[in-house]
Amino acid sequence: QKMAPVQAQPASIHAERRPHLVGRRVLVADDDESVRTAAHALLERFGCIVETAHNGDEAIFMVRNLGLDEDYDVIIADIRLPDMSGYDLLVKLQSMMDTVPLVLMTGFGYDPGHSIVKARQAGLQSVLYKPFRLDQLLETVEKMVKQRRPVQA
Repeated sequence: QKMAPVQAQPASIHAERRPHLVGRRVLVADDDESVRTAAHALLERFGCIVETAHNGDEAIFMVRNLGLDEDYDVIIADIRLPDMSGYDLLVKLQSMMDTVPLVLMTGFGYDPGHSIVKARQAGLQSVLYKPFRLDQLLETVEKMVKQRRPVQA
């Protein structure tokens, strides 16, 4: 669809505009390729600049290596990455950033390390439950963007 002329794309793609998402930089960290791919495709469709990481160390590396005036507007990560928990990722990011725009993703399974509870106590703002619907993903990202950088009047 990206390569098709606008006239050839279904009208539903252009029916909903999300101006708060256009140009926003989002990092998605999950070891599940289908989750990374789906989040990337959905957010990119609404104008986000999306990068993905396979694990926590890769996500930290990507945050650390952004340019001086660059930052991720939202970081979405699974609560159970192969190399660390979502809580551990939050703590490491907090040592690097003033405000960590982290959203943790989880299935409805048991969280034996209580990663979400500990992360909420440490300042986590949002949780996204998998499998997520497009509207849930978009609303969560928009909410984080608005909290981080309020709309100028």
